[in-house]
Amino acid sequence: MREAAVIFLNGVRRDVRGGDAMMMLADWLRGEEGLPGTKVVCAEGDCGACTVLRSFRGSGFDAVNACITTVAQMDGSHLVTVEGLERSGELAPAQEAMMKCHASQCGYCTPGFVMALTAMRERHATPSRTTVANYLTGNLCRCTGYEQILDAGCAMVAPKSHSLAERYRDAASVDVCNQVTSQPLSIVAPSIRFHAPTTLRAALALMASEDGCRVLAGGTDLGVPVNKGAAWAQTLLSLHLIPDLDLVEVGRRRVTVGANATLSCVRRACEGAVPEFARFLNLFASPQIKNTATLAGNVANASPIGDTLPFLFVAGGTLHLARRAPEHGRIERRELSIDQAFSGYRRLALQPGELITHVSFDATRKGETLRLFKVSQRKDLDISAVSAAFAITRVGNRSGEYPVIDGARVAYGGIAATPVRLAQVEDALRGELTPAKVASVASLITHAIAPISDLRGSSAYRRIVAANLFRRFADEVMRG
Repeated sequence: MREAAVIFLNGVRRDVRGGDAMMMLADWLRGEEGLPGTKVVCAEGDCGACTVLRSFRGSGFDAVNACITTVAQMDGSHLVTVEGLERSGELAPAQEAMMKCHASQCGYCTPGFVMALTAMRERHATPSRTTVANYLTGNLCRCTGYEQILDAGCAMVAPKSHSLAERYRDAASVDVCNQVTSQPLSIVAPSIRFHAPTTLRAALALMASEDGCRVLAGGTDLGVPVNKGAAWAQTLLSLHLIPDLDLVEVGRRRVTVGANATLSCVRRACEGAVPEFARFLNLFASPQIKNTATLAGNVANASPIGDTLPFLFVAGGTLHLARRAPEHGRIERRELSIDQAFSGYRRLALQPGELITHVSFDATRKGETLRLFKVSQRKDLDISAVSAAFAITRVGNRSGEYPVIDGARVAYGGIAATPVRLAQVEDALRGELTPAKVASVASLITHAIAPISDLRGSSAYRRIVAANLFRRFADEVMRG
């Protein structure tokens, strides 16, 4: 059993123990390692000033927010900060491009932009302007304006000598990471115990023996209140060392996603199997968040505005659960339909000691139309006021004028204490989709829901938005 998290920081091994391991990564980099290029501004994962690059289990270097993740969660990783980009006194390509394009004024946000652009060039040799913009959705600048920063992203010239994978992931350090991640990790800090087992059986045994044990995946939601003064749970269980939970499997009819699989991995896997879901995943979180957050974590959070939940409701989402049987210690497994998974506001219908190991959902079938919507105060990286998912199958145009709906699934988030599927709306949609039916179903939606009013929108606003999202979807269907 290891007692120290092992990371390679700008190519140098660091063993981090005790309270230091439970520090937020950005605070540790600045205070303990003397690397102030990693900034802390929002402490919520919104502004990107804290961006660093991470490689784990042989993956490429991806951008992550250092302000809402602990050092312990980076165990077994290669990390690169902005100080590690220069090579023999030569500026990194992103730094050079930012300078030449006059893309920096006060400079406070600049390291985060440089890191995000560097992550982009690790995966895209000749990025389009749209690709640059997508990679920068998690970074904010109050001075320069984004045109020059986008220009810098397009102007980058990245010679092979600046490849981070070749510079920092040498065979020796990779071997060390492989060795340490095959051993369980247990860190004891003041008032916190952090455990990272290497098998599902060990994780379930810990959940069965520790009251109040909190599962920690990406921590993108849990890290924010901790930064605002809340305390961690007394016992934290991290799944990051259990390779069986890394699975992302795309079959002919179903996609299965392990509890460790990040939303970035899910997006890439769904580009062919569920292209609408892949498109949608580009909108609701920054690359830094998607490179850390997990689909299972989004479900386990049980928020009524969880962005992936309406999709799972219309795509036959299933939770694959496991727990240690109290009587004999064997692993008990069961499946729970997403329709039955929510028992109340931010509550899942899980048994004591039960863990989500995988989430599965349907691939988009031939002849099926799937559309996902989200309404929020800004386009990128914002909490939704209302979200919606519509899936229909058609049998053609009976009269040649209007489409005929054979089956429909409709789900919303943000209109009740839990995400909901509207069976009565689905029934009403079957048959010929005429303008009169669209108006009737839109009216049915406004009367079938009872949303609350809060800072993101009034009840009346949410009713109107929910109906209008359906009208928009119906208009697309009718126009073909």
